Amino acid sequence: MSKNNEDFYKEKKPWSIIKDQLLGSYLKPYFAKILATQKPIFYVDAFAGKGMFDDGDPGSPVIALDIISEALEKTQFRKPNIKSCFIELNHAHALRDNIKNYKNVDVVEGKYEENIDLMLEGKQLHNVFLYIDPYGIKSLHFSIFEKLSSKRLYSVELLINLNSFGFIREACNAMDVVFDIEELEDLIEIEIDSSTNNKKSILDLNGVAGGDYWQEIIQEYNNEIIDGYEAEMKFSEMYCERLKDHFRYVLNMPIRLKRGQRPKYRMIHATNHPAGCVLMNDNMCKRWEAVQDLQNQGQLSFFTEDVENRHIYTGELQAEILEVMSTYKDYVDIEVFYADFVSKYGVRLSTSDIRNELKQLFNSRKIDVKRHPKKTVQGKASTFWTTGKGKTIKVRCL
Repeated sequence: MSKNNEDFYKEKKPWSIIKDQLLGSYLKPYFAKILATQKPIFYVDAFAGKGMFDDGDPGSPVIALDIISEALEKTQFRKPNIKSCFIELNHAHALRDNIKNYKNVDVVEGKYEENIDLMLEGKQLHNVFLYIDPYGIKSLHFSIFEKLSSKRLYSVELLINLNSFGFIREACNAMDVVFDIEELEDLIEIEIDSSTNNKKSILDLNGVAGGDYWQEIIQEYNNEIIDGYEAEMKFSEMYCERLKDHFRYVLNMPIRLKRGQRPKYRMIHATNHPAGCVLMNDNMCKRWEAVQDLQNQGQLSFFTEDVENRHIYTGELQAEILEVMSTYKDYVDIEVFYADFVSKYGVRLSTSDIRNELKQLFNSRKIDVKRHPKKTVQGKASTFWTTGKGKTIKVRCL
């Protein structure tokens, strides 16, 4: 269901600010890079809302359209083609009014799950970016993601706002399990009415999760093997694993404003392209720094933590790097390695942090590096560690 709570639009909450920063900070380099493919781009905001908050702050449609306008002004490529589609059930009229001055924009009034297939018809060989930010969970049909990966698109990326705790609450209701975590005050709507038809509710939840694996998690919670917070994390991890059946790279960032608090939601990114994964990882790392400032209220932390507030043990990093690198039979492009590493171990280190570990492994002769070009214009051996125009790096274990 689309976001229809009027109170939501009065002013932007702190977690919404972080969410919009994550989207905006990613879209800027995304459009700059994807325009280089010289293929059409189709941007979809599946739950667009009004486009603007009542206090004048921009919503996700205006944020995206401003970035698109800037990208089109700056690009050097001929005939750039970016079209945008905003799907909205309850506030389509206000949305149209708020984005009326932008070009190549369609507003579709209705439900995302009933319109997305039609919107993607004829988009073969397009670059598609799908932003999915529902108010609840009912409209997150996993089958849509499964079908996306099989379409003949030039590229496809997903950024999903998953209310994972909301799912756990509805799952408990459907299985007649008492949910004793504090009420989720931000989920006013109960979209899956498990009180009237548990069998249908379980089938609906299977459709959201992409399988019935969640039922075992709820049983473990009911049997007090895990608590509600562990249930949420386990569900989120298994949800991402299901996405990996269809997308090679999946990243997951919880947004919690206080340490030990349940996440307000989880931002999940899925793509088959290593460059997109690396770009989003670095973006999430920056947003994580902002979240940490909120959690620590400006005080310095003595430990390096990942996005789940788990300590990062630097002594284990190089072993983890070598473990991932050992899966390749030959040299691998360094960007592919970065993407495989962060997709396996999660959002915790930026590309520059991982690069520093690679340098140490190279100096200790545990990995080898192959650079192109091999020599500088002065005839000296190349030593660069960042890729760019005309520069590539491949790595492998020794």
